Order: sequence, then structure tokens, then C-alpha cells
Amino acid sequence: MNEKPQGLFRELGAAADETIEQIRGAEENYFRFLQRTEIYFPWIVGLNDRLQSCADQNIAIAFEFADRLSKAKDFQDLARIETEFIMTSAQYFAEQAKDFAEESCKIAADSVRKILSH
Repeated sequence: MNEKPQGLFRELGAAADETIEQIRGAEENYFRFLQRTEIYFPWIVGLNDRLQSCADQNIAIAFEFADRLSKAKDFQDLARIETEFIMTSAQYFAEQAKDFAEESCKIAADSVRKILSH
């Protein structure tokens, strides 16, 4: 009986890994697009770097979750792993939103200074 849930959890982990890989591919395409726009919008470089860092961090967290999910022993373990993932994700999201807001304000202030200095 214990074998079936563990097999299910391995399948869930594998499905999560596959989904994360698809997301990683989309992320890479998106950031390649942003890099090409930096020529026209030089201020986007700081935001692009911040977004890339956040995306990399989120994908690392998701891979760790998929790995832990695949090793769940029972449904109680699964619930604990999901709860920890949600709490960790929420914490990182709050930190990333703060960092992104600070970077955006810095870019806006620099842009205004440049406009006013001309």
C-alpha cells in the first residue's frame, strides 16, 4: 500500500520537473527578447538583470520543490512539503517585489535627473 503513494509522488515530481523545464525555456526566450530591446531602452538593463535574478531564484526553488515532492513518503509529508514551498515562495515573492520596486524607483529617479539636467 505504501508503494502506490510513493510512485504517485515520483510521478508528480517528474511532471513538476517537466513543467519547470518548459517554464525555463519560456524564460530564456523572454530574456533574450529583453536583451535585444536594451539597445532601444537602455534603462531596461537594470530591470532585466533584476528580473533574471528573480526568475533564476524562482526556478531553483521550484526544482527543489519538485525534487522534495518526488521523495514524499505519504500524504502528510506531501502536505508539509507543499506548505513549506508556498511559505518559501511567498517570502521570496515579497523580497523580490521590494527589490524590484526599489530598482524601478532608482531608474525613474535617474531618468528624471537626466531630463532635468538638460
